[in-house]
Amino acid sequence: MAVPQKNCSNEDCNYRVDGKCVEGYALEECPHISSILVEEIEEIEEPESAPEANPIISLFLGEALSREKASELQRKSRSRAVSIVGPADAGKTSLVASIFDLFQKGPFATFNFAGSSTLIGFEKVCHDARAASRRDAPHMERTIAGAEATFFHLDLLSAQSDLVSLFISDRSGEDYLAAADDISRADEFFELRRADVVTLLVNGEHLTMSENRHEVKATTPQIVDALVEAEALRQGGRLAVVLTKQDSVVASPHTVRVQKEFDEIVDAIIQHHGEYFSDIGRFSIAASPREAEEVKRGEGVDNLLRYWLLAAKTPTASRSTESGSTRMIDLLDSFVKEAT
Repeated sequence: MAVPQKNCSNEDCNYRVDGKCVEGYALEECPHISSILVEEIEEIEEPESAPEANPIISLFLGEALSREKASELQRKSRSRAVSIVGPADAGKTSLVASIFDLFQKGPFATFNFAGSSTLIGFEKVCHDARAASRRDAPHMERTIAGAEATFFHLDLLSAQSDLVSLFISDRSGEDYLAAADDISRADEFFELRRADVVTLLVNGEHLTMSENRHEVKATTPQIVDALVEAEALRQGGRLAVVLTKQDSVVASPHTVRVQKEFDEIVDAIIQHHGEYFSDIGRFSIAASPREAEEVKRGEGVDNLLRYWLLAAKTPTASRSTESGSTRMIDLLDSFVKEAT
C-alpha cells in the first residue's frame, strides 16, 4: 500500500507506516497532519559564522551635550565654540535662552535657524522665562556648581547659505569665580581652551548698586588675570566683554557712571592682556529686560552673536611654540633659520 508522504506530528500514530490515523480522523481533518510533504521540507544550512551585529547608533536626546558629543558634532561641519564666563547672576542663562527664543520668531542677526541637537536643553532654560511657566516674573535656573561643562548647539544659516554650527558652553559661574582665588581650578576648564570666543559677563545691575559695584570692578579683571596666568584661555583667541542687564542700567539714575566704569574695566583688560588676545570687543545687552519698557528683549545680542560667528583668526606661533620645544638649542636653531 502506497503511504502518502505527509508529516504527522503525533508520535503514537503509525500514519507513516499504514496510512491510518490513530485517532480515527480523516486525513484532511487530522490536526497533526501537515500538508507539506517530507521531501518538500528544505534543510536549513547552519551559518558558518555568527552574523555581524548591527552597529549601535547613539541618538541625541536633545539635552545639553557632553564634551565628547560636542566634539563629535564639531568634526562634522564648520563650527564656532563660545564659552561664557561670569559670576553667578550675571545673566549667562538669560543670554543663552534669549538667543534660542529670538530665533523662534524668524531670522536673527542675518542668520536663520537651521537645526539643533539640544532642543530639550534650550526649552528647559527658556521655560521659566515664559508666560507658560505661570511665574509672576521671568526666572532662570542656575547651572549647578561643580558640574562638568556641557554645550548648547545651534546650526545657523547665513544670508549666503553658509552653514555654521555654534556651540555655547555652560558651566557654573561660581566655578569660574573660584579660579580667581585658586588658579589650579582653571585646569578643569577644558571648554575655555577650545573656545574661539570667550565671553566675559559684567553684571550691569550690580554696577548700578553702591553695595555691589566695587566688587564687580575688582573681580572682573581678576578673573581674566587668573585665567590668563593659568593658560586656561587660548592665546590668539577673541575676548568679548559684555555689560549685561542694560535695562537696569537705563532705568538707573547712574547710567552715565555705569557706562564709564564698564569702559574702565574693559580698558584695563586691554592694557594688561591686549597682546594675549587677537581682539577684545565690548558689548552691552539686555537678554531678558524687566525694568525699562524702552529696552526690547535681545537688545545688543545680535551684535554679540555676529561677533561670535566671525571667522577665527589663525594664531601667530611664537618662537617657543613654533619648534614645539623650549630647549635653548632648539630655540637657537629657530633663530638661525630666521637669520638665513
